[in-house]
Amino acid sequence: MTIEGQLMRIQTWTPTFKPEEETPFVPVWVSLPGLPWHCYKKEIITALLSPIGKVLYLDNASAQKTRGSLARVRIQIDLTKEKQQHIWFGYDEEDLTRGKWQAIEYDNIPDYCNYCKHQGHIIQACTIKQRDEDYQKRKEMEANKKNKPKGEQEKQDNTSPTRREGKQTDIQANENAQVGEEKEDHEQG
Repeated sequence: MTIEGQLMRIQTWTPTFKPEEETPFVPVWVSLPGLPWHCYKKEIITALLSPIGKVLYLDNASAQKTRGSLARVRIQIDLTKEKQQHIWFGYDEEDLTRGKWQAIEYDNIPDYCNYCKHQGHIIQACTIKQRDEDYQKRKEMEANKKNKPKGEQEKQDNTSPTRREGKQTDIQANENAQVGEEKEDHEQG
C-alpha cells in the first residue's frame, strides 16, 4: 500500500518490532508444479507448505482447479531463512516411504540484508556495512598512531616512500637554487 508516495506495509505487531528495521517476513508467490489437482485445497497445501511459511491464499485458477499443471500459492516467508527447493509430500501417514518430492518455485523474492535489516540488497552490497567498516578501520589506524611513541612515528613518517621522495625533491630544489645563485654570482663577477 502506498500513502503519499511512501510504501507502507501492514503487519502483525510483535514485541521485537523496531521501526528502523524492515521486517524479513514478506508475501511471495510460489508455484507447485506437478501437484495432483485433487490436492488443490488450502488445507492440504497449508499442511504441505507449513515448514516453509504461512499460506495466505491460492490464486483463482488453483482454487477453482482450472489449471492442472501447477498450483500457485501466496505464502509469507522469512527472508533470513534458506529457501527450500522441494518438500516431501507423503501419500500415507503410516508408510512414510510412499510419496514424492514436491518441487517449489519462488517468484520474485526480494533481497534482504542481515546487517542493516533492510530489503532491496544483500549484505555484500550494503553501504551501511561498508561505511561502518571504513569508520572502524580509521579508528584503528588513529588508535595505533596514538599508541606509538612520537619518535617512532617521525621515524616511520621519514622512511615512508612519499616522505623520502618529497625530501629528495626538496633537496634537489635547494641544490638547484644554490647552483643558480652561484651561476649568477659568477656571471656578475
